[in-house]
Amino acid sequence: MAFFAKWLEKFRKATAEYGYLCDSCGKEIFTYPVYRFCEECESKMPRPQTKFCPKCGRETITDGICLDCKSNPPKFEQGIVPFVYRGKAASLVNRMKNGSPRLALYFGEEMGRAFAAQYKGNAAQPLLVVPVPMTEKAKKERGYNQAERLAEAVCTELNKLGFQAEQDNEVLEKRRETAQQKHMDFRSRADNVAGAYHVHKRNACKEKIILLIDDIMTTGATSGECTLRLLGAGASSVYFLAAVALAERK
Repeated sequence: MAFFAKWLEKFRKATAEYGYLCDSCGKEIFTYPVYRFCEECESKMPRPQTKFCPKCGRETITDGICLDCKSNPPKFEQGIVPFVYRGKAASLVNRMKNGSPRLALYFGEEMGRAFAAQYKGNAAQPLLVVPVPMTEKAKKERGYNQAERLAEAVCTELNKLGFQAEQDNEVLEKRRETAQQKHMDFRSRADNVAGAYHVHKRNACKEKIILLIDDIMTTGATSGECTLRLLGAGASSVYFLAAVALAERK
């Protein structure tokens, strides 16, 4: 079984660049994989407009740092997201999490491009790409960790763009299940994830610039907890990349 699983994983990676159907609607396109969505689906993806928080990356109401970051300053250096969690983007992220992992190719590539456009550091410095982990039980139930698939696509895209990015799925581990956070406020979320994440490979973090990868940025409780652990293990800085983020509350 282990051999078969490894063979399937190699086949998945080898075929990632091939296709001719829009990953969103299935319409035939001839620009794949340069463009993984058809023009119609691409036009419906909500991106942050002219106003977005320079700290967390959320779409904002006014210029400058959002109210959430002012009241609960993020521990990461910067949050970078290509899409707002609404409409088609919200629908597709939920599809990615629940049976359509191929969509991670599109989202991960967009995350990589967004990082490359906003990063002000030295592009020659190595980047360690670390996905937010799931418990082994949760990963087995789903069949995959969508953050790992996103990290893989981010890493591939950044290397294409001239960065030195390396993925490591074992740096962080999640030691216990956490409750569903959908209806929790920031404090409840922070309490929910406190102590749930652990740095498994501390030496890998020392003096590294780490890109922490997840699917959705909501209140920042999970990213904050993971960032705290990574900095505590010696990381020089942590950037948080997500596929989508909730817009600032009105």
